[in-house]
Amino acid sequence: MTERPVPDVVVPLPRVAVIDDSTVIRGGFATVHPGLDVVATYASVEEFEAMPVDCDVVVLDLLLRGPQGVASSTKQGRAAIRAVRDLGHPVCLYTDERRAIVLALCLRAGANGVVHKSDPPQVAVQAVDDIRHGQVAITQSLVGLTEILDRRGASLDLSPRQRQVISARARGRHWGDIATTLFITEDTAREHYRAACTKLRVYLQHASPGDIERAVGAAPGDVLDEE
Repeated sequence: MTERPVPDVVVPLPRVAVIDDSTVIRGGFATVHPGLDVVATYASVEEFEAMPVDCDVVVLDLLLRGPQGVASSTKQGRAAIRAVRDLGHPVCLYTDERRAIVLALCLRAGANGVVHKSDPPQVAVQAVDDIRHGQVAITQSLVGLTEILDRRGASLDLSPRQRQVISARARGRHWGDIATTLFITEDTAREHYRAACTKLRVYLQHASPGDIERAVGAAPGDVLDEE
């Protein structure tokens, strides 16, 4: 009996809406990230609220300015994250911000992941795809924060293996090296990493700003005043 060829399964690209006040980023995002289906772009959260689109993930710049970079009343930071989340959309921050405490507060406000604008395009594509499938995507600075919080007694409830993987990633070790050292597969190492990232987000969402302050050793008011 002749076997019929099995047709290839076409997996649709993640659909994203991009909110960024830079015309260059809005105009070139789709070209730079061919692994994403950019369904719409906006200069502000208010524009998105007025004309929302159906998408899997909203890629959101953390700091939105007015014309010529002048500060305006447009929603930004945690207020922007909450506004997009209130519309029912997962949020992937796309930012130059690298202060771990600021990014942690963004996760606490409801962001599902963080990508730096300087990251290779494939990092952003993978982060969006992870978020589309209900996972958490975090940057290297937040990996380090996870380790600090765990060492200082924050209730992250990491397993010993998750702790080992996070520690290795915080030091920049590659997946293959981690897998070899721990005698596990790279896929297993990534699963431990994703689980630890999810636990970080859960902790941040339930901890008070004061708890986060004490855990990271910030001065009183540093976290509370950061908006």
